[in-house]
Amino acid sequence: MYKHYVGGAFFKDLVRRSGFDNQVLSACLDTFEAGWVEPGYFQSLCYGKSWQAISQDVLVRLLTLLSNREDQISAYVLVDLLDQVLTMEDWPVDSDFVFRVVMAPSHFEERLDTMHAYHWHRVCEKLVAYDPTKAMPLLDVLLQQMGSNYRLSYDHDVAPFAQALCHNNPAEAWKIVAVHLLSVAPKWRGELINWLKGGIGGFGEKNLVPPIAEFPLQTVLDWIAQNPEGRAAMIAHCAPNSLNDEFGGALTRALLVSYQDVDGVPSGISTNFGSGGWRGPRSQHLRTKRDRFRGWLSKGFDRNVVTWIESEITYLDQDIEAAEISEERESWNRPSNN
Repeated sequence: MYKHYVGGAFFKDLVRRSGFDNQVLSACLDTFEAGWVEPGYFQSLCYGKSWQAISQDVLVRLLTLLSNREDQISAYVLVDLLDQVLTMEDWPVDSDFVFRVVMAPSHFEERLDTMHAYHWHRVCEKLVAYDPTKAMPLLDVLLQQMGSNYRLSYDHDVAPFAQALCHNNPAEAWKIVAVHLLSVAPKWRGELINWLKGGIGGFGEKNLVPPIAEFPLQTVLDWIAQNPEGRAAMIAHCAPNSLNDEFGGALTRALLVSYQDVDGVPSGISTNFGSGGWRGPRSQHLRTKRDRFRGWLSKGFDRNVVTWIESEITYLDQDIEAAEISEERESWNRPSNN
């Protein structure tokens, strides 16, 4: 404990008096390697880009020592430094090193700092731009991590980055996603389905392109056709909650056309359209949703799709009536201000 205190105090005093140079940082790294100081002290290298005063050999030693640690503080400092250090012109470390850094398990635990995810995301983007061959291995690890931590399927950095990887190489990405979908068959991977459909939903009727819509339509349909009873309902539960092509609706319609009789397909699609939240009276939210379905009736879709739309409108009519009755009763029971 005494050595740790003296080492840490000495480090801070040395940096305060002298700033960083090769000699100072080398001495600090000796104490770090001996376990006398905490990794958080090296965060100061990011301030004002102080790391630029350090030779590449000493900088690489620092990055290596931080990467050998498994704690979150080391991981945070490391990605913060890499975010500044890595450029397209000159990397002090190779792409394999950076891949190991961004895929370390500590990055997928609860964030210690709001900037942690931001720097991690930027380093991942730089890695893929620098070495595109790392894109699919990155996706594979991210989907594995989702399996261990459901939160990652709607994480603000992990989920969209995984989707971006699919968008950039949809054919190869689907091969990886398909393997993960079947990894626990006949069970379903709920967190993966949640990510594929675009997360847990938000407020309003926003049209978004979910990850499942990034893949070639025919590729997905061919995959389902290999085992319709086992796969059609699975994909239906992550189908886009739109019938418009620009938001992936072609897959939703194709499922209703070809697999409307498969148990779980129509109901799974209906569940996706019912997800999300709203503000204001529930009846108004439902009327907005009904107007959306009514608009699709005039699009000339296949009869099976039209039948499903009409069924959804019937349910919405009933829900709207029930919501209006409930809201009226609430207004009667609301205390008067007089």
